[in-house]
Amino acid sequence: MLRKNLDLIVVGFIVLALVMYDVTLELLGELMHLMFEGLHVAFEYVELGIEETVELVFHVLDVGEIIEYLFESDRHGSQVVTFYILMSIIGFGFYKLWKTLPRLHAFLKQRLLNIWVRRKTELQLYWLSLTTRNKVALAITAVLVAYIASFFVM
Repeated sequence: MLRKNLDLIVVGFIVLALVMYDVTLELLGELMHLMFEGLHVAFEYVELGIEETVELVFHVLDVGEIIEYLFESDRHGSQVVTFYILMSIIGFGFYKLWKTLPRLHAFLKQRLLNIWVRRKTELQLYWLSLTTRNKVALAITAVLVAYIASFFVM
């Protein structure tokens, strides 16, 4: 049942987010802060790992003195190399995302269209199956719910 009505649940959460916009904005701000903090910690972790790996390779292969002599590098030079390696990895990730986004967009667009047609058909069949008395009761209920909800929005 949950999988069948997932689109209605998403629409309900969107309406709830629009009604309670101040809470939604605060939660989005906290979520963005958490995401950037997590990315920062991940960046530091990967940077430290790459830097330690480069230093280990330099010491094991005895290449450190040659590199330092040829390029006159020090700890700052090692950090610059680490930065460019990370930027290359991030660039590759963005390239893969750029290649994947059109297919993802087409898939989501088709899925949304299918959901829209299915729900519209279900609602039309439901409306046609109601008696006149039930149609009036449903309309009055919808108007009353909108009226009561207006007290919470204003």
